[in-house]
Amino acid sequence: MSHTEHPIVCPNCGFHAVGNYCAECGQKTNLHKETFWGLVAHFIGDYFHYDSKFWQTLKALWFNPGKLTIAYWNKQRMRYIPPVSLYIFISAVYFLLSLTTKDNMLAVKMNNSESAKTTAASDQRKNIYAVTNAGTARFNDFLQKKLDKISSQHPDLSDYLYEKVQHTLPKIFFFMIPVMALILKLLFMRRKQTFFVDHAIFAIHYHSFWFSVFLVKQFNYPDKIGNILLAGLLGVAVYYLIAAMHNAYKTGWLRSVLYSFILSICYSIFLVVVLFINLMLIIALA
Repeated sequence: MSHTEHPIVCPNCGFHAVGNYCAECGQKTNLHKETFWGLVAHFIGDYFHYDSKFWQTLKALWFNPGKLTIAYWNKQRMRYIPPVSLYIFISAVYFLLSLTTKDNMLAVKMNNSESAKTTAASDQRKNIYAVTNAGTARFNDFLQKKLDKISSQHPDLSDYLYEKVQHTLPKIFFFMIPVMALILKLLFMRRKQTFFVDHAIFAIHYHSFWFSVFLVKQFNYPDKIGNILLAGLLGVAVYYLIAAMHNAYKTGWLRSVLYSFILSICYSIFLVVVLFINLMLIIALA
C-alpha cells in the first residue's frame, strides 16, 4: 500500500530524512524515550551481533590464511571486523596477558635470597656489558654508568629492562606493520594494481594472527613443554605466512616459500635493529 512520506529532521545530524532511517548518517528517525528493558534489549542485540562478527572474523583469520585480506581488497568489509580494530584488540590482550604472566614470574622470584639477587644482578650487568661492548670506549663508558645507576635502584637489572621493553613492544610492532608492507611492496613491485595500503592490510592481518596464536605461549609451562610448544607455534606461523601469501597474492607455492623466507629475514633484521635502538634509548634516558 503506497503512502506519502513526510520529511523528518534527523535528531543526530539535522538531515531532512524520509522514512525510518536517515540517509545521511543511518540513525533511526522514529526514536522514542528509551525504557530500561529497551536498553537491555539493545545491549543484547548489539552484543550478539558483534560477537557473531567477532567469531566469524577469528574463524576466517585462523583457518583461512589470506581470506580476510582478500575480502578487504574486494570491498567485502561488512562481514568482518575492520583490520585495525582487530589488531588493536588482539594485540592489547596479548600484551596485557604477557605483562600479567611476567608479574607472576617476578612474584615467584621474590622468594630468592638477597645474596642470590646480588650475584644475579652482577652477572646480568656483565652480560649486558658484553652485548654493548661494540662501539667506542666513550659510548661504552656512558652505557656502563647508566647501567650502574639503574642497577643501584633496581637490583634485578634484566627484569627491569625486560619490563621496560615489554611496555614499548605494542608501539614497536605497530611500527613494524608498515615495515612489512614496504618489504611486500618491494617483493611485488611489478604489481602496479596492488598499492602500499593493500600490503599494509595483509601485514595487519598477519600480525593479528601471530598475536592470537601466540597467546597460548603466555601461560607458564614446564621448560620442555614450553620449548616444544614454541617450536610448534613458530612452525604454524611460518606455514600460515606461506599459505596467506599463496592465497592472497595468487603466487605459486615455490614463490610463496621464497618470498616468505625473504620477508622473514628482512623483517627479523629490522626488528632486531629496532629493539636494540629501543633498548639503548631506555638505558640512555634512565
